Amino acid sequence: MQYLAQIQSNQHAPQPLESLFRAAERAQGSAEFRADIAAAYAAAPENQLLEAWQLRLADVTTVAADRSRVHWGLVLPFSLITSVVLWVLSGPQFVFRDAAGAGTELYLQLLITPVIALTAIGFFTVARRAQAGNGMPRSLALVGGLTALTTLALARAVGDSDFRQLAAGHLPLLAWAAVGICLTGVRAGARDRFAFLAKSIEVVVVTGLYAGATVAFGGITTALFKTLGITLSESVIRLLIVGGAGLMPIVAVATVYDPLVSPSAQDFRRGLSKMVTTLPRLLVVPTLVVLAVYVALIPAHFMQPFYDRTALITYNGMLFAVAALMIGAIPVHADDLSADYQRWLRRGIIAIAALALLVAVYALAAVLYRTAHDRLTINRLTVIGWNVIHIGVLSGLLYRQTTRARDAWLDSLHTTFSEASVAFAAWAACVVVVLPFVV
Repeated sequence: MQYLAQIQSNQHAPQPLESLFRAAERAQGSAEFRADIAAAYAAAPENQLLEAWQLRLADVTTVAADRSRVHWGLVLPFSLITSVVLWVLSGPQFVFRDAAGAGTELYLQLLITPVIALTAIGFFTVARRAQAGNGMPRSLALVGGLTALTTLALARAVGDSDFRQLAAGHLPLLAWAAVGICLTGVRAGARDRFAFLAKSIEVVVVTGLYAGATVAFGGITTALFKTLGITLSESVIRLLIVGGAGLMPIVAVATVYDPLVSPSAQDFRRGLSKMVTTLPRLLVVPTLVVLAVYVALIPAHFMQPFYDRTALITYNGMLFAVAALMIGAIPVHADDLSADYQRWLRRGIIAIAALALLVAVYALAAVLYRTAHDRLTINRLTVIGWNVIHIGVLSGLLYRQTTRARDAWLDSLHTTFSEASVAFAAWAACVVVVLPFVV
């Protein structure tokens, strides 16, 4: 709440509030100013000046949302670039091969997210080129850095199938981090960084919907031609399915994200944005029930993850799913939900975090046990790192929620997941760059 104290100290002074708002606009902090006005007005509902500001900013938000548009002149060329590159990389010549020359795994499983991220960075950079300080040097550095990391991972993956699986799971995190830095900068505030996380989930959902429809179209087209006795070539089929799906990521990004405003100023209240935030909130209670039942059953099957590698993989997948659920359920702005809804949502998130923390500690104990009774491998070290990070994030979340004022619960969560995003990206980079030379 960067502006709250100044707003409250000037809540009877129109001119200082206007000056503060203008300063917030110049610093791309309009969304945070609006949220702080809402908080100040909630504490002093009789203040007519704050009420006027509340109405004014609501109107500004509506107008901004109505003016948002898809930059089709940029979307189409960047989508075509993504489509063509993914189609080429899906060819049989780009396959990981063993010593005998056989192979079925495509380079594409490693390169798909870096390719999408690179074109997304290009799209955002060109779309924002008219803005002062549009970050062109930063974008060039990100493109160079992500390209170098991807090339390094690909070179090692050619002869190491174990590392190949790790890289396929961690390069997407590095690609996502590069796009995040492009949009928010290195020193982003907690709210902007959290808003980027929330929008990332929406982009993934929309991309999945668009790509699924495109793949279905490609399959139907192939089947229709087959009814006429015409068999399309393998290259054309890949163009329809892989190339068609490759058009969708940039289209999805452009339809849900306005590159001209900061992440926290994006629209989270209408259309698909509302659906993507509502669904995780509806899943809070079922998730809480499932976790509670599972934790209650652990004593009866206590040693299973100590001997079953699959159980450990499931636990770590669950921890990532819980983090995504909480990010999707937590609002970016306090005034998105009523006070009663916020209170119950906060309780649900705290309960889920507590139960997930128990599972994370349990999983860490199991992987340490397996390591002590066998040996340290790159896979086990990777899992240990992720478990430690999840334990730190969940512990930090619970500590902040129990020691800070309840009216600051949302800022605490934004801060927690903002820090978590940095830890996730750093560990992903470590797994790709450092661990292969350590273990």
